[in-house]
Order: sequence, then C-alpha cells, then structure tokens
Amino acid sequence: MAKLQSPIKEKFETLVNKSNGQFENGKHNDSIITLEEAWDLLPEPKGVYSEESFYLVKDIIDTCFILKDYKKAKEWSNKIYITGLARKDTGKKEFISGKVAFELGEVEVAKEFFDIANKKSEGRCFEGEDPKYLRYFKS
Repeated sequence: MAKLQSPIKEKFETLVNKSNGQFENGKHNDSIITLEEAWDLLPEPKGVYSEESFYLVKDIIDTCFILKDYKKAKEWSNKIYITGLARKDTGKKEFISGKVAFELGEVEVAKEFFDIANKKSEGRCFEGEDPKYLRYFKS
C-alpha cells in the first residue's frame, strides 16, 4: 500500500480536518466540497492510497445521504471501485452501491448489489444498517 508523501500528505490531512469541522458545524455541502478538493490532491492511481481514497469517498457518500443527494452519491459510488485497492474485499463497496441504487428507486440493481455484498460479507454487510435494506433484500 502506497503512503502519501509530504507536502501532499499535510495538505490532504488539513483538508480532511477542515471538512470534519464543517461537517460538525452542519455545513454538509461545504464538507463535501472540501473532501472533493482532498480527492483531487491524491496522485494517480488514487486507489493505491487505500485508506485515504476509500474513506474519503465513503465520507462523501455518507454526507450525500444526509443531504438526500442520491445523484451525487451515485457519482461517488461509481468512483469507490477505484479506491482501497489493498483492502480486503468484504462487499462494502457493493453494499454502498446497493444503498445508492435503492434510494434512487433502482431496486433491481440494488438487489443485485446487495446479493454480491451479502455473499462477500457472509451476511454481515447488513449489520448496523437501516433495516429497510435487509427487508427489501429478503423480499
């Protein structure tokens, strides 16, 4: 797994900390914009910076859910597949894509993603999540 080098690492961390502050102050849109700036700082290929790239995209998607901006969440859920290349594949990426598809009303696509996530995670992907996703998956 690649490590961010100075001065990019410091700039990246500064932006993430700024975003956290914005988020805590309820400035969710600003938080997303700041995280997008941090994303742009990551050198290509971004996915080799496993932890930074995966959690940054996940935080953007989670914030989009708070704002109910599922179109933007979909844009970022498509990018999640180029992140965290050294991470163990537990189906988290597919589960996130399933949630986004579900919220956009793309229920058949959601079911396919949930099925993949369920198999990869051996059912653990639904733990701690809104029960509506599991109810739909089992229906």
